[in-house]
Amino acid sequence: MSISTVRVADTIEFCKRLSFDRNPVIGNSLEPALTAANIVMQTLLSPPLNWFWNNQEIGFTTSPTPQTSAITNITILSGLLTVVGTNSFAFGSPIIFSGVTTVTQLNGLLVIPITVSSTGFTANVTLADVASTPVTGTATNATTQDYALPVPNFSHIEHASVYDISQTPPRWTQLKLQDSLALETKSDRPFYLNDHTEDGNGNMTFRVLPPPDLAYPISIHIQKTAPRVTSANQTWAPIPDFMQYIYTWGFLALIWHFSDDARAPVANQKFLAGVLGRAEGLTEEDRNIFLNAWYNLTGMDQAKSQQGMQARGI
Repeated sequence: MSISTVRVADTIEFCKRLSFDRNPVIGNSLEPALTAANIVMQTLLSPPLNWFWNNQEIGFTTSPTPQTSAITNITILSGLLTVVGTNSFAFGSPIIFSGVTTVTQLNGLLVIPITVSSTGFTANVTLADVASTPVTGTATNATTQDYALPVPNFSHIEHASVYDISQTPPRWTQLKLQDSLALETKSDRPFYLNDHTEDGNGNMTFRVLPPPDLAYPISIHIQKTAPRVTSANQTWAPIPDFMQYIYTWGFLALIWHFSDDARAPVANQKFLAGVLGRAEGLTEEDRNIFLNAWYNLTGMDQAKSQQGMQARGI
C-alpha cells in the first residue's frame, strides 16, 4: 500500500538545515518553496513517467448507432445558442440539426462543434433569425467516434484496449494511441484511440478510429494529474513515502539552484539518478525526453548532470 505522510513543511525544514539555516520560505507567499515543490511534483507525475500508485482504470462501451435527441427548446443570449434536448452529447462532437423550421441557419444539415451543459448542449453560433418561443426539431450526433467521461484528474493515457466481441471467443486487443484522430465514415473494430477534447470541467472526450461497427468495451489505463501544492502543511501525496529520497533531492536541487549554491549540481544528479533508477520500463527515448525536459525547465548544468548519470551507469 502506497502511503504519503511526509509534509512539504518537513522537506522545507530539511532543506533549511542543509542550507546554513537559510529559510526557503520568504514572507507569507511561502515562496520559492511552494513553486519548487510544485515543479518537482508535476515533473514526477508527467509523461513519460508512469507509476503504479498513480493510475486509474476507466472505460466505456462504443455504440454503432449515432445518438439522436429531440430538441425541446432553442434560445440565444449574447451570441450563445442554447439547444435543449433529451440527451447530452460528447464535448466537441459534430451535430447535425434537422426539422428546425423557425431557425433558418439550423435547417437542413448543419454540422457545428458543441459543448455539453447540464440541461442539454450548447453551441457558439451567430444567428440572424431565432424564435422567441420554444422550437422543436432533431439533433443527431454526426459520429459514433466520440465518448465523454468525467475524469477530473486526467493526466495522460498509459495504454488502452478494446474487447473484440467480433472474435470467437472474444479477446482483448491493445489499441494504438494517437495524438490526433479525424472523423471517418467506414466502420470497423476500433484500432486507434486518443484523448480528443476536455470541456474545462473535468469531462474528457475520447475518440476512436475507425467508427465502431459493434458495441465494443473499451478499457483505458490513465495516469492522474499532479495536485496543486498550496500549503506547506500538505503532504507529498500521491507520491508515496518510499520515494522521499527522490523528491527531497529534487526540491533541494531547485532551492540550491535558486540561491546559486555550488552544491546544486550534486543534488540534481541524485534526483535524476533516483528517478531513472525507480522508473520502470523507460526506453532510451523516454529517458532522453525526461532529461531534456528537466534541463530545459530548470536550466541546470547539463554537462555536469550527464557526467553524474554516466558515473552511475544510467
